[in-house]
Amino acid sequence: MTDRQNTHLERLKVQGFKSIKELDLELSAINILIGANGAGKSNFISLFTLLRNLSEGKLQTYIEKQGYASTFFHFGPETTPKITIDLDVGHNGYHTVFEHGANNDSLVFASEYCTYTNSKKQFQIKGVRGESGLLEEGEADSNYVKKYTREYLEDCRVYHFHDTSETAAYKRAVDLDAADFLYQDAGNIAAFLYRLKNSSEKLYKKAYNDIVDAVKTVSPYFHDFYLEPRTDTSPTGKILLKWLHRDCDHPFSANQLSDGTARFICMATLFLQPKGLRPKTIVLDEPELGLHPAALEVLADIVKATAKENQVISSTQSITFANKFSAKDFIVVDQQKGASHFKRVDENALKCWLEDYAMGDIWSKNLIGGRPEW
Repeated sequence: MTDRQNTHLERLKVQGFKSIKELDLELSAINILIGANGAGKSNFISLFTLLRNLSEGKLQTYIEKQGYASTFFHFGPETTPKITIDLDVGHNGYHTVFEHGANNDSLVFASEYCTYTNSKKQFQIKGVRGESGLLEEGEADSNYVKKYTREYLEDCRVYHFHDTSETAAYKRAVDLDAADFLYQDAGNIAAFLYRLKNSSEKLYKKAYNDIVDAVKTVSPYFHDFYLEPRTDTSPTGKILLKWLHRDCDHPFSANQLSDGTARFICMATLFLQPKGLRPKTIVLDEPELGLHPAALEVLADIVKATAKENQVISSTQSITFANKFSAKDFIVVDQQKGASHFKRVDENALKCWLEDYAMGDIWSKNLIGGRPEW
């Protein structure tokens, strides 16, 4: 494996988290979750949001915003007394056990440690004020393991581009210097694109041009972004996302984009940004929403190209999108008696079907599961 691949999440074990009663899953470069509504795909993805907040010292605030800790335990803390999470990231492992804090409905760390993969040595870590010990200093060896694990979790980002309403984050003015990385709701996309377009680095300019070309592929009327900051509104300047039509000289606002085009712009920016800025693991929930089938085919090609260097985890219910991926890329999600079950597709078992059908069609024929529970 290359150094870049060593930053991938290679294995995930979970017990007692929301609908996930028990899970032991190996992950690869591309991981497409496919299943019925309510099967547990979104719960799987929400685990990564929890881990990101844990690594940033925002766990308890996140728990409160989500309805407090009771909602995180499988059928509640009375049924499930603890949540266990184990990660294998590169050469390192991370383990934590949560219990329920009954007094204030919080998550309490019952156990937390890091380790080297295939090693029995454990670096016990203990946080303060209900937050992870990944944030605390310790012995030299444990510091290295903790730093490696924390940096991965901070660079494992969940993205949601569902909101295209008048108040959607990407339609609002943003500070010009809010461009270190693309926000999870693309709320800083104008500043981020401005950074790429005006950078002296050739790779940044190339990424910007690749994004523009991708948008043109699915929306031929699109000519370019119009990114002009206003310095009279704040000390650093503000910028709005605007764009140019190929047949018109004056710029249009983001409100004049179709929902599908707006979402595609966000996803093209996410996947085609310079690889040095891309998250190590990109997590998406149903990227197909509002996209034309032709746009889904382009998006799938972009995802596959990105996955050569970055890990992608995405749920979908789109046959068109699923048809663009290989059997080895899929994780089928079913729910049985309130518990989510996850399994990799057995490519050999589908060998005869794959001669005539793509994976989305095979799923629609109910040959691999992932259909509503009756």
